[in-house]
Amino acid sequence: MIAVVLIQNIYVLLTAIAFAFELVPWTREAFVKYGRTRSTLTAAAAQGTVCAPGTATALERFTAMTVPKNWFSQFYWTGAVVGSLVLLDAVLWIWRSCRFGAQDLTHTHTFAAAVQLESWIDRDPPETVPAAETSSRVLAAVVGLSMYCIHIAIRLKECVFDQPTTDARMHVGQYAVGMIFYIATPFAIVADAYCAHSWQPVSLWMVAAAAVLFAFASLHQWRCHRILFQLRRIKLQHGTDGSYALPSGDLFEYVSSPHYLCEILVYVSLWMATGFQAPTLLCVVIWTTVNLSITAHESQMWYRRTFGVIFPQNRRMLLPFIW
Repeated sequence: MIAVVLIQNIYVLLTAIAFAFELVPWTREAFVKYGRTRSTLTAAAAQGTVCAPGTATALERFTAMTVPKNWFSQFYWTGAVVGSLVLLDAVLWIWRSCRFGAQDLTHTHTFAAAVQLESWIDRDPPETVPAAETSSRVLAAVVGLSMYCIHIAIRLKECVFDQPTTDARMHVGQYAVGMIFYIATPFAIVADAYCAHSWQPVSLWMVAAAAVLFAFASLHQWRCHRILFQLRRIKLQHGTDGSYALPSGDLFEYVSSPHYLCEILVYVSLWMATGFQAPTLLCVVIWTTVNLSITAHESQMWYRRTFGVIFPQNRRMLLPFIW
């Protein structure tokens, strides 16, 4: 289906760009780093020291185009609205399927336009999906999408009410990528449920395991964010704008970026809720893993440079005891 292939290609493209930008030093400095790891970028770009010699000043200006990191809340507002609408659409489709039997995909607003376009190209009527298949496929996606909406609601609450404001910045390209991600991901969660043909019924124990993993990741991410927020409040209260404290407690005892690890586990749990049968959702997991692994690597390097010998040598980057 055109819509599914398009969504998958979005994540493949984002992953390829992330790898490419991380490999080239000046693109890594300009487009990958943000927040505290990007603290000296704007001044360096303005002086022309970030770009390679001889590059155009327009490119230098572009590398210095940033937005406040506080705008992260806009990602979660977007994800909450889009996710809620896609979830409502999926629930209504299940209800119609249970009440009226077989439904074609034009009865879901989520993919109606794409289905009509593909039907016109192939000159075939839209696919009709038996209600029995709907109960096993779309219902699994609804479980995953519900967990996603809970995750977004938690992150939105943290950004709006718990997280102290910061003067840190991120590149406008990172802002655009974030918006694309939070608009596309709700559709990615349900895409294969609507269009796949080889799904097996998802067992109850698999859904339960996914829920347990989601709860574990969400709880520890909340705890780790609370630790980071408290350090930020202390920094603001004491006016120590030039100093940072080393986080400790919870999963920080094992890795430098446990909140990124938990974010990856959240998306793995969404994929698990489908019985590991959704290739589009797998693309989301791969992109999330690659993107946050790169960010975790930058954070690990920053911690080592900033804290030197007092940084715990046994504290790994992302995976406890391993990496």
